[in-house]
Amino acid sequence: MEGDGFMKKQVITFVAFTALLSSCSAPATPSASAAVELAKDSGTFKDIGIHWAKQSIVEAVAGGYVDGYEDGTFRPDQNVSRAEFLKMIITATKEPVTGNTTGAEWFQPYVAAAKEKGILRNTDFAKSELNVPISRLEMSRIAVRATDATFANKAVQLDDKSAMYNATKTGLIQGLDRGELVPNDNTTRAQSVTIIDRVLKVKSGIQLPVDKYAVSNAELALKKTNIFTMIPELFGGRQLDDDYFKPWNPENLYLETPDKKFKGTLDWVIAIDLADPNDPNRYLLGDVSKLTWTASSVQGIRPYVKDHPNSYILIFKTHVDYCDATEYACDIGLQSYPLGFINPDREAFHKGELNTLTGISLPGAGIFPFILPKSGYQTDGLIQITLDAPVKAFRQPIHKTVLAVVTAKQY
Repeated sequence: MEGDGFMKKQVITFVAFTALLSSCSAPATPSASAAVELAKDSGTFKDIGIHWAKQSIVEAVAGGYVDGYEDGTFRPDQNVSRAEFLKMIITATKEPVTGNTTGAEWFQPYVAAAKEKGILRNTDFAKSELNVPISRLEMSRIAVRATDATFANKAVQLDDKSAMYNATKTGLIQGLDRGELVPNDNTTRAQSVTIIDRVLKVKSGIQLPVDKYAVSNAELALKKTNIFTMIPELFGGRQLDDDYFKPWNPENLYLETPDKKFKGTLDWVIAIDLADPNDPNRYLLGDVSKLTWTASSVQGIRPYVKDHPNSYILIFKTHVDYCDATEYACDIGLQSYPLGFINPDREAFHKGELNTLTGISLPGAGIFPFILPKSGYQTDGLIQITLDAPVKAFRQPIHKTVLAVVTAKQY
């Protein structure tokens, strides 16, 4: 698994595969020296004996899309430049190349081929910056375009967050410790051959394993939530799109009252798997052993969250942009929560049985936390995430739905 090697190195993987000599000269050719020939014949290089990527390197060399150096080394931990990576991806995917591939600008034919194929755009980086080490983000964008005709379409733009999200959800990219993305990190030769191998597998129709943590982090960066990755059984259904309900849109997560005197924004919604001690967002809970949920305000029953590990925690974070009227409870702020859950047994719930969504005791300004058991709860078939303006007195709060998704009624 790629993540093992990369976590040991505290770096993140990406895409690349070719012989890399220096930032200003063409990569070595297969017949560069007897040392390289010997390494190819033996299937190894003298500096990869115990390297985590040894097998991937050997397979890449055998595939003919990466090479070593004249001294019989592969230099697996050396950075890959943008030009070198483009040569690798074009060579590995067997795209036609025309022009002079030697001399100071050996990379130009590969750049031209990449642009023709739609995997490189003029806006990605300037010609003068081709010898700069390629970042994880830049390689993810190229890898996504190389494996998906939709994104290779020159009319389709792929922003940074979408590039990372699509690269992680297809398995092209995996994360570091707990799915950390580090999009600006450079990539090594060893990491690049691993990603190139994935590109080739995806193009051949193979479904790659996915790092759920990495997808969760990428989804959160792109959509301001990770609920679709973390709880697909609840939020993976059909999102409504009609005159009243609209699909989740990170640009629409705000509520502004008609009188323009109150506006609040939903910063994010994060789902945490309580059963997973390595969940990357678990730190948001603080000391879990102290958290409780309210079973019955009448009887004062407050069971501990830790006693229900087979659950999800949902945290809604909001802030107030402005509040300029006395009729709004500015100190409460914008409220956000999910609707659509049915309590199948209220008596059992009041005695401490967690059988539906309910709030927990997690303090913090603009924080609205809930616990949901993974099974045994029921819905009315439509889950809504809402925003409420905090109106004082007995007036109904001004309400807005930012997600409405059709879901199963029982889990």
